[in-house]
Amino acid sequence: MIKRERLNIIMGMLQQKPTVTVNELANNLDASTSTIRRDLLTLQSEGKVLRSYGSAELSSSDNIELSYLFRKQEHEREKQTIAEIASTFLGNNQALFIDSSSTASFLAPYLAPLENVIVITNGLRVAAALDNIPSVKTYLTGGALKYRSGSLLGETSIEYVDDFNADLFFFSGVGVTPGYVFMSSQRQSVLKREMVARARKSILLVDHSKFGKRGFYRLMPTNRVAAVITDAKPAADFMTFAQKSDIEVLYDE
Repeated sequence: MIKRERLNIIMGMLQQKPTVTVNELANNLDASTSTIRRDLLTLQSEGKVLRSYGSAELSSSDNIELSYLFRKQEHEREKQTIAEIASTFLGNNQALFIDSSSTASFLAPYLAPLENVIVITNGLRVAAALDNIPSVKTYLTGGALKYRSGSLLGETSIEYVDDFNADLFFFSGVGVTPGYVFMSSQRQSVLKREMVARARKSILLVDHSKFGKRGFYRLMPTNRVAAVITDAKPAADFMTFAQKSDIEVLYDE
């Protein structure tokens, strides 16, 4: 059996079953485990599967943290709208946590007219966008740089955040439901939970495509968010939940 035939069969098996082991694939394809591992490496390089020790699963937007450049270009107009609405929360003499999300990075121009603002972020590109704004004192968390994401993560970043308190935390996620806000990365979730704990209010910035979506990691119950800012009115079930939970929902009308 040629390699491409094996790859097609592997993809077919993964579409029938969420996770398959290397041994299962080897038995079904009558191939060695080393051959199967090389096949999975090929599929992973093509962005089709995620490998873990001894098994593989289909990749999806729910369990892959996309590159910063891709995220910034996706729904860019909507993110600009969200940032404009979010700017109504900004004022002089504030301390802000801003995550490394592409959505939150659009806030940077709205900080320029303000005075005596402190920003603590784990986003390299957020910090770079603030570099030419003299009225903003920017603190970068430190930590391990996650490949292509522009995010600093790990124990160092968590310990750094623990030294600060903030008025507001602006952040995004891969999905939101009336139950939870979701992330694609466990390491991102751990750091953002620390920021939530150290901020007086947390403000979720998500475009319309994120409503009803679930990711692999639950960041926090949605009812802990003070406000949700988006580009279009969410569905009735979310609006009802938000009203009952005293969550402010702002969107482009």
